[in-house]
Amino acid sequence: MIERDFIMRILQEFFDAIAKLIRINVEDPDTSRIQERFDEVYKQFFRRPSSHFYDTEKERILDDLKKEGRSERDTLGRVQMLSELLYQDGLIRTSLPDKYMLLEKSLYLFGYLDRNSRTFSWERSRKMMDIEKILTEFEIN
Repeated sequence: MIERDFIMRILQEFFDAIAKLIRINVEDPDTSRIQERFDEVYKQFFRRPSSHFYDTEKERILDDLKKEGRSERDTLGRVQMLSELLYQDGLIRTSLPDKYMLLEKSLYLFGYLDRNSRTFSWERSRKMMDIEKILTEFEIN
């Protein structure tokens, strides 16, 4: 029970930080400042700079999250957090290769969640469809 409450509190903190980043993006479209904030969130919740997640292959990222020695529920929570962070980070990118790379990693992690979570999420399914649509558009151009 305590572990579940702790995980829920961390998830709430994380999603509050993401919501704040989205509000900043709407209020001030200066992407360099927003990117600094994203980097802070990567460091705060994953103890690694954003560049680690940009430079590491998606399969390795997932393996690293699984190897952290946490419970299955905690691992799925962290995968959910990182997939959402990569998704939001990808959406603000102006560089098409960076956008593609981040969204592809996000889709991979969302897919893992979809296959391994005991809970169905309409929002996750919608995001996966949105990402697939964006990635398909990249391939057309």
